[in-house]
Amino acid sequence: MIKHFFTPQFLGFLAVGTTAAFINWSSRILLSVWLTYPTAVFIAYILALVCAFILNKYYVFPRSERPLNKQMRDFTITNIAFLPVVWSAAILLAELIPNFVLTKYNEEIAHAIAIAIPMFVTFLIYKFIAFKE
Repeated sequence: MIKHFFTPQFLGFLAVGTTAAFINWSSRILLSVWLTYPTAVFIAYILALVCAFILNKYYVFPRSERPLNKQMRDFTITNIAFLPVVWSAAILLAELIPNFVLTKYNEEIAHAIAIAIPMFVTFLIYKFIAFKE
């Protein structure tokens, strides 16, 4: 299974993931101007999810012959399943980080770490289920 992480496809996934993560992270910062941190994390996750689907479909898994509605369904289910993980990790880490590091960027650091948590598992789910060739 580990061999799948040493491929050009995985590198493409990392590039797409980095782009989506940046959208997630930066939109959360912008949304936090008007919304609470937990609400901003949630909405930013949804924005990044839309971006990640489009980029993964066309650049990482372009040869998938599954119907678009099934790709969208499985991609969405996967990401909804990980939403509580990312959301709760972002909130928990924002509370814990000040105990170990003195920084005024606790929420930014916490959110960045939380976004990365599901990376390897989601790649395998996308490859073998959502965008299966």
